[in-house]
Amino acid sequence: MTSTVCFVLEDDPSIIVCAFTVSNDSIRVYDLPRSRRDYMKHMTHKHMRRYPGVLVGRLAVNQDYSHKGIGSEVLLFIKQWFLSPDNKTGCRFVVVDAVNDPDVLDFYQKNGFVFLFTSEEQEFIYTGGKKGERVELDTRLMYFDLMDLSTSDANNNR
Repeated sequence: MTSTVCFVLEDDPSIIVCAFTVSNDSIRVYDLPRSRRDYMKHMTHKHMRRYPGVLVGRLAVNQDYSHKGIGSEVLLFIKQWFLSPDNKTGCRFVVVDAVNDPDVLDFYQKNGFVFLFTSEEQEFIYTGGKKGERVELDTRLMYFDLMDLSTSDANNNR
């Protein structure tokens, strides 16, 4: 199931400022390269086959409002939303399948997201490509660990 959220102008609700979709997802650890799998186990202190996450399927900002920090604010909203006690998903990670464009990837990295795979070749193989074939990915899998936000919030509240 996917949920879509739109933020509109208070004065003119016909104008959508930004929108995003979220759905339940997971990070399938057993499919990851050994080094990343070991890192995930170390980071979470659990040995699970899948770690629950929420996928941000779409994130869009109206061009009239782009480059004003709204996208970053939306990501922070999503992160805090899934840290809320009202969060019933029990997810640990926010996952994005980001368009493989330097500006888009930089945007997500500036917002604390990390590549799930250290190289495009690893991700290409994960998605069904064969080793040695030409690697051209349209998107890159990235994640944000919500524990990073809850830890920094706890440290800021001291």
